[in-house]
Amino acid sequence: MKTRMTYALALCYLCATLALAQAAAGLEGTWVTDGVPAVEAAKKAKQSLNGLAEGTRIKFKVDAKKGKVSGTITQLNTDKEYEIQDGKLTDKTFTFKSVESVPVGFSNNNYNNNNRGGGLGTPNNAPPAVSWKGELTDANTVTLTRLNETGEPAGSTLTLHRAGK
Repeated sequence: MKTRMTYALALCYLCATLALAQAAAGLEGTWVTDGVPAVEAAKKAKQSLNGLAEGTRIKFKVDAKKGKVSGTITQLNTDKEYEIQDGKLTDKTFTFKSVESVPVGFSNNNYNNNNRGGGLGTPNNAPPAVSWKGELTDANTVTLTRLNETGEPAGSTLTLHRAGK
C-alpha cells in the first residue's frame, strides 16, 4: 500500500513538472499585439502614429525549474520600455509586475511633477509597478489583464500573438 502511494505521488509530481515545463516552453519568446505591424510601418515611413492601435512587443524569458518569468515590454507607439519583475508561472497562467525603465540620473517626466520634469530618478519619484495576470490560451496566443491594488482585473484584456520568426 505504501509503495502504491509513493508511485502515485511520484506520478503526480512528474505530471505537474511536465505541465510546468510545457507551459514554460510555450511562453518563452516574443509576443506582439495586432498593432505592431502598422506602428512599425508608420515609423519606417516617418508617418504619424496618431490614431494607430497600440503596438506592444513583449519578450518573455522563463526559468521552468523555478517557475519564474522575466523579460521586457516595449510600447512602440511611445518608445517606452518596461522590465518584467516578480514573474511567477503556474501551469498556463502567470503573473508579473512591469516597471518602466528609467535611465539612472534621469527623471521620468511623465510621472514627476505633473509633466514639469524634475527629480533624479530616485526611488521616491520612480514610476509605480503595474501588476498583470496572463494566460497562455493556446500555442500562439497570450492574454494579459492589468490588476488593481487589490489584485482584481482593471481594464480590458490585452491579446498578444507569437511573433513570426
